[in-house]
Amino acid sequence: MRRKSDMWQELDEHGGSFLPEVGVQENQSAMAKLGDRLDKVEQQLLSQYTSIAAYAQIAQQSVDAARAEGRADLDREKTTLVSLAERVRSERSAEPAETLARVTNLEDRFDQLSQLFTQCLRNQEELARSIATLLEVQMRDPGWISAGDSTVALSLR
Repeated sequence: MRRKSDMWQELDEHGGSFLPEVGVQENQSAMAKLGDRLDKVEQQLLSQYTSIAAYAQIAQQSVDAARAEGRADLDREKTTLVSLAERVRSERSAEPAETLARVTNLEDRFDQLSQLFTQCLRNQEELARSIATLLEVQMRDPGWISAGDSTVALSLR
């Protein structure tokens, strides 16, 4: 294979060397590393900005939900207070005779309940005495206590 002489160029001695000098090469390497580090910092900042934006959106939604709940609670309380005020107003505007009749009716009901409660206590006491008597009779039968012994002498031996 033949080579043509015009394919090769002679380096001009004043044009500079093929490889840069050591100091220039170190500077270029440092600049490349610095550029890479700046790119990484930029990516991290963009990632953090995206995260902060997402958290801000979530926080805004939470605030909106809390406001809606607060407004609903306030509306419910307002409705309850208004209905209670209307109820008090209607009860106050009732005839005194009607109010007296209602109080009397309530007192009668409480008296009936008190009488029923007293009767219930009497029935329970009577039931307790009956059960005690029944047990005493059962225990005096043969096999429970020997004749003449009392229930005080019973033991689990």
